[in-house]
Amino acid sequence: MGNYVTTVAMHQETWGTFLEPDPALADVDELHEALNIPIYSGHHAPLKKFAGRSTIFDRITARIESSQVAYEDQCSAHHYFDVFTRVERTHLELTRLVDVGVFMGGSSAILAGCVEPMGLELDLVDVNHAYLQFTRERLRRLFPNAMARVRMFHGDLPTYVSTVLTAEPQTRAFVHHDGAHDFNQVVKDLSSLYFVRDRVHGLAIQGTHLRGSIEHNNFVDAAVYAMFGVGVPHEPLGANFPVGDPVTNPNRWNGNYFLAGRHEGMYVPFAGLDWKYPHPSMELEAFLPGKA
Repeated sequence: MGNYVTTVAMHQETWGTFLEPDPALADVDELHEALNIPIYSGHHAPLKKFAGRSTIFDRITARIESSQVAYEDQCSAHHYFDVFTRVERTHLELTRLVDVGVFMGGSSAILAGCVEPMGLELDLVDVNHAYLQFTRERLRRLFPNAMARVRMFHGDLPTYVSTVLTAEPQTRAFVHHDGAHDFNQVVKDLSSLYFVRDRVHGLAIQGTHLRGSIEHNNFVDAAVYAMFGVGVPHEPLGANFPVGDPVTNPNRWNGNYFLAGRHEGMYVPFAGLDWKYPHPSMELEAFLPGKA
């Protein structure tokens, strides 16, 4: 490990802006230790189970598995592959991928592997300064030639929408949401997309099978239904765990568990989507931090 030292702070002075990469991280061996990001389960999604289905995905898998960076994945290999296939299928209609809630770069690594072969840009969006720097440096080591098209935005999704997407009428974005799994915040996040719905091609949202202790309000699926109705047109994404699988029991770290028989996520195309919320008279500013 190098002698890079950082303190985890709120970094409020950078909120709502694109961050510059920290050059001091380039020579750090243990990125998570330098950025004070704990690794709990150490889970790595077994991406090789999807080998042979796409040469691009195989190349992404090989890069990820050859890297020496210590990390932890939050999603299943099935979710990552399903997200990749939606990007691959729609990339000719896209200009940008937006990864909301990057953590240690599990989904970002998949999306970054699409940047060069599909001619796309990638914006990383997170409220945590350290997660952004970790993920960006991890991606630099995996896909150095793609980094000119990768940006880090410090903020939540409504702030990104207000600051970036509202000013870019030509953008056509694929949004992957694995940020806050709190019902209230997910409603705010999705509500913000209403105001730029002509610039979003589709939404892949993770955690629709997630439950936990009541203070975390983990009801992502309920937020999706509140926004688009219980019959929202969607494609299921990711793993579907059976009754009795260990992950359907509360884990030892935060008490989270997965609902049996429920897919990990949803892909919601935006074309013709019937919005149940927000009311047309509401403004984007109502969903920004500190407004509710």
